[in-house]
Amino acid sequence: MTLASSPLRRLLPDAVLLFVAILWGGSYLATQDLAMASSAAAVMCARFVPSAVILLSLSLARPRTTLRESALPGILLGSLRAATIALETIGVTLTSATNAGLIIALSILLIPILESALTRRRLSPALIGSILLALAGIALLVSGNGFVAFNLGDGLILIAAATRALLGVAEARFTMGRDADVLGLTTVEITFGAIIFAIWGGSSLMEHMPDFTATNWLVVAYLVLGCTIVAFLGQLWATKQTSASRAGMLLGTEPGWALLAGVLIAGDRIGPLGYAGAAILLFATWWGARAERRWRAEGIGSPREDSPVPENAT
Repeated sequence: MTLASSPLRRLLPDAVLLFVAILWGGSYLATQDLAMASSAAAVMCARFVPSAVILLSLSLARPRTTLRESALPGILLGSLRAATIALETIGVTLTSATNAGLIIALSILLIPILESALTRRRLSPALIGSILLALAGIALLVSGNGFVAFNLGDGLILIAAATRALLGVAEARFTMGRDADVLGLTTVEITFGAIIFAIWGGSSLMEHMPDFTATNWLVVAYLVLGCTIVAFLGQLWATKQTSASRAGMLLGTEPGWALLAGVLIAGDRIGPLGYAGAAILLFATWWGARAERRWRAEGIGSPREDSPVPENAT
């Protein structure tokens, strides 16, 4: 049995996506804490500018490096990424963690729907069932402390769910079945976002940096190295190995990890319903991954599935 066909090789993209979901799950609490010490704009600047510098250094250090082929798709992905991060960062400071977790989870449902529309293939009943079950699990998981009225923050998170779904589909279309340069794409993507956030939040960051504590700088390091560089590279690589729908299901466990971080670090309590929701979410993710694998395998070779994006899209 070769490495390419081994069970470990097949499970690696799933493991990477789950790790990314864990990293992003912790980013909610980290972002809230850092935003309290500065501002939402400063947090985005502190997160993206160092990330862009590190990735540019890595890209330029490679032999025969060229970012030209990654420029157009990278800017498109960077626009969607920047919009999603901005909406989530601002939204999470204006609403409750309960509402944010529920609303952002809608991207789980939107990604397969968008991919189904692009490929002109109907979702299988099992995949639809697993998506709905995952949403039910997330609803139970994050509703332990009750719901509050819909507000501006909720609206921003709702838009973020839509842009995140578009980002997931776009990443799959630009990478699956192609010799895509993952590092190049991520570098252009993050650099584009860094330019936007430097203009937006640079002055605010410079104003608050002198007052940052050691804990604040550790949070910055976590957001830069873990939630941005490692997570974005890992997500793009794993999506290249699988599909947008499957990636969306695995990344959709993020609200559960966010709540777990709140329970273990911030001392939040979720109650029996929360633990029941966690169990349902884990089962739905396992079921959805199996259902999506069968749905995708049945569509291999279909001209409709391969046709939505032209070969020169990258």
